[in-house]
Amino acid sequence: MARARVLLVEDEEILRTSLALFLQRGGYDVEEAVDEKSALERLDGRDLNLVITDLFLSDGNGFGIMKHIQDRCPDVKCIVITGHASLDSAIKALRKGAFDYLLKPFEYDELKDAVERAVAKQSDERVVKKVDYQEIGRRFELTRKELLVTKLVISEGLSNDEMAEKLKISKNTVKVHLRNIFKKMGVESKTALTTMLLSGNSR
Repeated sequence: MARARVLLVEDEEILRTSLALFLQRGGYDVEEAVDEKSALERLDGRDLNLVITDLFLSDGNGFGIMKHIQDRCPDVKCIVITGHASLDSAIKALRKGAFDYLLKPFEYDELKDAVERAVAKQSDERVVKKVDYQEIGRRFELTRKELLVTKLVISEGLSNDEMAEKLKISKNTVKVHLRNIFKKMGVESKTALTTMLLSGNSR
């Protein structure tokens, strides 16, 4: 399996070097950037899994980097690290698509956990994008509504209540659709359905 690639954006040299070494020892390929300009240059044309960025940089801030990710490479995850946290900045970062928000000084285990979750989330999302729902619908003879419910289970992980609200149908109707889907596809739960489709075992 290819090593996950991380772009580390931090203008404090000692911290950047320390974090880069920690990530490399953890099995990640790490590129470093000291400011927003160099970070944006490295983002373009790179197949990155994750960006870890300080919120305040010498020539800009992490928000500019997050906007670039949203506009140019939305599947790349972003973890924000900052020593100047506020509720407003945390909310803004999450609204801009940050996967996690860590306050300096943080424990390396905190970063390790956040990185592992972000990389796993991106990997899952990339697999989800490759699911051929039209082929699945034809193969298992799913109705249009059953196929839509299947998409919501796999791509968004919605609960029955959330699907009922989104589809403007009752929760009982969602349960009926799920029972039909499970029967046609030979599974017993949403977890089993997700595992089957994302592992490619439906082919």
